[in-house]
Amino acid sequence: MRNLNLVIILTIVVALGFMYGGCSGSKNMLSEMTGTWKSDKNDDPIRIDLSGEQKAIEIGGNTVPVTINKIDKGAYLVMMDAKPASGNAALWSLRQVWDDNGSSFTIKFDHDGVEETLIRG
Repeated sequence: MRNLNLVIILTIVVALGFMYGGCSGSKNMLSEMTGTWKSDKNDDPIRIDLSGEQKAIEIGGNTVPVTINKIDKGAYLVMMDAKPASGNAALWSLRQVWDDNGSSFTIKFDHDGVEETLIRG
């Protein structure tokens, strides 16, 4: 009986660890995505800045201001409004895709009808 209780307690502790340790907090998730990335579509660097007050994504030398709409920590997803120079506001998203051991991730970047996979650049 004592071993069964110990197994149950350890299972709960491990499950909570995965829920809270594996999932980034919203601020951590934004700072984890901030940096320079390379696209699978071309060689232009993509610079993501979500950690400061003025959030922006630079694509091909053009800086696009963004406003965070929603952060879904369970899906590792950030939804945002983008304001490109064209003047047409757009809904963009960034989603972390973690590797099997949870040590690194790529980003699925969906913008203007295009989905790119970003790796650290």
